[in-house]
Amino acid sequence: MSIYQAEDSVQSPSILFRLNGGLYCADSRYVSTIMELPKYTPVPDAPPYISGIFPLRGSSVTLFNLRAALKLQSLQEEFEDFTAMLDARKQDHINWVSALERSIETGEPFSMATDPHKCKLGKWYDGFKTDSMELSSHLARMEDPHRRLHETAQRVEQCDAAGNREAVDNCKQATLAEVRGNYMPKVLGVLEDAKEIFRIREFHEMVLVLSGETSLGLMMDEVLSVETVEEETVGAHNQLMTRSPYIRRVVRAPGQDELILELSLPDILQVGDEVAALRAAGSAG
Repeated sequence: MSIYQAEDSVQSPSILFRLNGGLYCADSRYVSTIMELPKYTPVPDAPPYISGIFPLRGSSVTLFNLRAALKLQSLQEEFEDFTAMLDARKQDHINWVSALERSIETGEPFSMATDPHKCKLGKWYDGFKTDSMELSSHLARMEDPHRRLHETAQRVEQCDAAGNREAVDNCKQATLAEVRGNYMPKVLGVLEDAKEIFRIREFHEMVLVLSGETSLGLMMDEVLSVETVEEETVGAHNQLMTRSPYIRRVVRAPGQDELILELSLPDILQVGDEVAALRAAGSAG
């Protein structure tokens, strides 16, 4: 009989946390310590899901990399994808301003998006969600200059009503100068600074240290809260969603719209015991 089967009659809260954007939980009965990721020593020839070891209260704790164990994108890969996306959106707007300048110089119709919600950056931003108030607040600084940047395309068209040719040209050049000197630098600056904010937040990992014969620490992105969870019935999808040996079931928590994947901590602890046995055998050899 598993530990879970023996203790299922006892209702205990779970620790909710984020991992690669998803929502997970762990039974608090198995957790002895919640801490920030400390400096640790990598273990040579260890499996990819073992990141290293660190000292804690007179013993060593083995770091279990949940991203690697669950075959999720690594933190470095996530950061690189995010920054590449921001760089692409920056280039989109550099191209947008260049297209506006060509339209002014040649008199050809301007064909780029004039609605800030319909460009690639606007579509991404409108659908972007984050638990980081700092990142959300920072990106909000982009809204006004981004909107004004796109509005300048319409303002350039309105310059045609300025009167004579010289007045029209002066109006369009003044509008273009405003874009290049004010709105575009602000949009690009917010996107560039967002990289560092994202890096600091996402690389600020936490560790849940489990109680067991072998001290094991689970690496995660962010600890959110302690909640009482209930099993969610998801039909035929349940087996697909819990195929990993490290996922026990799908649950819900009050106030959370997302489904939550609950870790199978006994199975994870067993892996820790096996790794410790291999280390001990290696030392003896």
